[in-house]
Amino acid sequence: MWLLSRYVCRHFLSYFGGGLAACTSMLLLVELFDRIDTFVGRQVLWSDAARYLALKLPSMMYQMAPAACLLASVLTFSTLNKHHETIAMRAHGISPLRLTRPLLLLGCLACLGLLMAQEYLLPYTNQGYNLVWRTRIQRVKTDPRLGVFKKGQIWYSSAQHIWSAQLSVPLEQRLLGVTIYTLDAHGVIRQRYDAAEARSDDQGWTLLRGTRRTFNADGMFAGLPEAFMEQHVAFPESLEEISALRKLPEEMSLSETLAYAHELRRQGVADPTYLVEFHGKLAYAALCILMAGFGMPHNLILALGYNGRLPPAVAAWAANGLFGCGGVYLAVRLH
Repeated sequence: MWLLSRYVCRHFLSYFGGGLAACTSMLLLVELFDRIDTFVGRQVLWSDAARYLALKLPSMMYQMAPAACLLASVLTFSTLNKHHETIAMRAHGISPLRLTRPLLLLGCLACLGLLMAQEYLLPYTNQGYNLVWRTRIQRVKTDPRLGVFKKGQIWYSSAQHIWSAQLSVPLEQRLLGVTIYTLDAHGVIRQRYDAAEARSDDQGWTLLRGTRRTFNADGMFAGLPEAFMEQHVAFPESLEEISALRKLPEEMSLSETLAYAHELRRQGVADPTYLVEFHGKLAYAALCILMAGFGMPHNLILALGYNGRLPPAVAAWAANGLFGCGGVYLAVRLH
């Protein structure tokens, strides 16, 4: 049995390696022809173009791995059927289903490899090619005095405060156009700070040119607004938490994606994007296991046709009919 498993695995791995290389090469060519006008029009250096494609290569291999598993599975069992080896195994009392065990094991290893790549490799290569695309190819310019900044309505929620800001400048440790709501133990707003600028330091925050409003238990104003030019407040939130630049899902590892999804839920943000992305990454890796065993049913039905167990037309069309019915069912459910 060990010799038979090695024989089947050797066929599968040879087809898998060739299929992965061929599929990745085709995807690389598609990417090259899709970007060639941009490279030529912007007079991009060949070294920058090569670096962009090299950093994108791991992502392409990741995308093509399930397809390579499917191709290897179908070709492996087709080769066994072509030389009537499946019939010989059945004649010696070996079930064709026994052949799927080593392939499912290889599919599990491929699944594990994709998960490891998603956790430790792809986040860095995806960040790398996005950075090369923005800075070296599109030549997006940034103000060196400000560094990285985040512009637009910024919201952050903690157990004690709700923050809102119009602009964040992390390198200068400040927020512009700030509104801060202070909550009590029951989540009721008790104070509101409006400031033109908020600066972060080791002792907390310094609010500049603003007003403070106090609310009573009924949610009504408790007195007139208090204006100030500068006021220090010991809020525990850090600038990094409030103004963290949102990464793309593809630039996050599995653990980062799940942690960010839970952080959004804790803040009360109803955005399922990152949680769906997390489960999507797990499901995509699991495709390798399914694709590795996909070729067995099709070729087993063909083998039954060769043995005379099934009519020729049924043996040839049964697999297509089964998967076609499954596709129609899913399409109807989506509709």
